[in-house]
Amino acid sequence: MVTYWSGDPESTQTPRSARFGSQPALVIILAAWAVFLGASVVQDVLGLDAEARTWLLDVGNERSFYTWFSQLLLALAGLLLVDTGTKTVGQSRWVGVQFIGLGALFFLLSADEALGFHEKVSARLTGLGGLHFAWVIPAAAVCVAGLAAAIPFLRALSPRVRALMLASAGVFLFGALGMEAIGGQVFLAMGEDVLARPYRALVNIEEGAEGLGVILFLFALTLHRQQAGLVPGISLFR
Repeated sequence: MVTYWSGDPESTQTPRSARFGSQPALVIILAAWAVFLGASVVQDVLGLDAEARTWLLDVGNERSFYTWFSQLLLALAGLLLVDTGTKTVGQSRWVGVQFIGLGALFFLLSADEALGFHEKVSARLTGLGGLHFAWVIPAAAVCVAGLAAAIPFLRALSPRVRALMLASAGVFLFGALGMEAIGGQVFLAMGEDVLARPYRALVNIEEGAEGLGVILFLFALTLHRQQAGLVPGISLFR
């Protein structure tokens, strides 16, 4: 049976088996994120030029291990959200539909990571608000509206899960929107040199924050599933 936060602080206490340290799969994912990001940072610290650089290890390259890893992370979050929704819709249709809708959003983000929808939008909005990567302006507006709409849903979660989800969103948006906007301006100031050290630093921070934000969200979602008494793993429609 699925349960939701009742307002009782004791209901938010998590058994030892459900704490973050007992999540080996998520710890492995976190370690993989650190390795992929670290490989890119090392190349930048060494100041490798375009010929010496291994572009498959560059987080700023659309065809890299890190980009592939990011796509998988977002898709995994989407699958886990849809699975959570299908398992909760019987007890709370509204909450279940919210989880499924959020899962669809993560699938869209995964597709964008692979196909670069936001880059196509950015090409048409360049210069809007004085920004090179101007797509962040409408994206920020959508995020604010989405957060406002999600308030009732967030209130249905335990305080610990809610706080962790909000923190994960903050970290992700710090990278996806904040660092993207700043990076675009630095990119122009550096003569559009993709290997300029200031720009490279911002790219690593941006991509790292996005990945870490998704991983934090996976921790939050896993914690919610444990508190709700859902079986581990993904078993859609079963």
